[in-house]
Amino acid sequence: MATQKDIARVAGVSPSTVAAVLNGTKHTRMGEATRARVEAAIAELGYIPNTAARALRRQQAGTIAVVVENLENPVYQELFRGIYEAAEERGLAVVVGDTMWMRSGSPFLARLLGQGLVDAIVLRHGGLMDEEVLGVLRSRPTPVMLVEYQSDDHDPWVSVDDVAAGRAATGHLIEAGHTEVAFVGGFDTQPANPRHQGYLSAMQQAHLEPRPPLFTGFGAQAGATGLAMLRAGESMPTAIVVNNVMSAVGLLGAAADAGIAVPEQLSVVGIHDAEVAELVRPRLTTVRLPMRALGVRAVEQVSALLAGAPTQLGVISDPPPQVVARGSVLPPAR
Repeated sequence: MATQKDIARVAGVSPSTVAAVLNGTKHTRMGEATRARVEAAIAELGYIPNTAARALRRQQAGTIAVVVENLENPVYQELFRGIYEAAEERGLAVVVGDTMWMRSGSPFLARLLGQGLVDAIVLRHGGLMDEEVLGVLRSRPTPVMLVEYQSDDHDPWVSVDDVAAGRAATGHLIEAGHTEVAFVGGFDTQPANPRHQGYLSAMQQAHLEPRPPLFTGFGAQAGATGLAMLRAGESMPTAIVVNNVMSAVGLLGAAADAGIAVPEQLSVVGIHDAEVAELVRPRLTTVRLPMRALGVRAVEQVSALLAGAPTQLGVISDPPPQVVARGSVLPPAR
């Protein structure tokens, strides 16, 4: 089997340079040509790192857990892509779980935290996890990195700019000529609440009167419920910002059932982008969030925590949320 010394000989570099490439070290001074030469030698020799030996040397398992609520949610596709890419660069394995199995005293939680099976946890819980479980996680030495949740000093976290996403969605509708814009979906917690803050900001900047939010939850039924509540109110808006793409899909279906033409009678923008936005009719206008960059940043910062290196936590502002205009928005009917 090839060794790191073999790679160094073929690439014409020092073994320490090979180790830096294999460990995903970014702070080492190394030109892209040198890195490419080392990577080519690794591929040529078919080198397979001895992760077990590496884990013993570092007293680490070389595995991180990624836990999200509702694994079936399609908005996680890009998040997981970023996580897997960044983990592979660092020689880390990834195990995936669902927060529905993380209850105090649950076997899943015990296995996750016990016996040193994982080095760190990347957690996306949307503010819905029991505080008792969070307390258990905080009491253990295993680092927990929250994603898409802006925490206090208790936890390290990285997040997309949900305020900017709500502002972009609302601003797109205002630019199309809408003045009666509603906000539907999510709970009065993160990340729904920052998105609503963005909605309020855009409405106030345009000197428009915001409507009370309808925090109807997540999923397709939440969108349908939100539309029903709006129809039962005193007046219908001409446009709706929906907290997430799946709720927006549910709202589109409910509108079709009610004989409300989208976008001729009602314009809709969903926050988050997913393949389903292209498949529904009309095609759904969305706000695309940098979920792949979020996944990469989460793994980078977990690795920094494990190495005792400086971290770069907080909101990812680059790239910013981006409106993907499709077919669900038109100027209001006169």
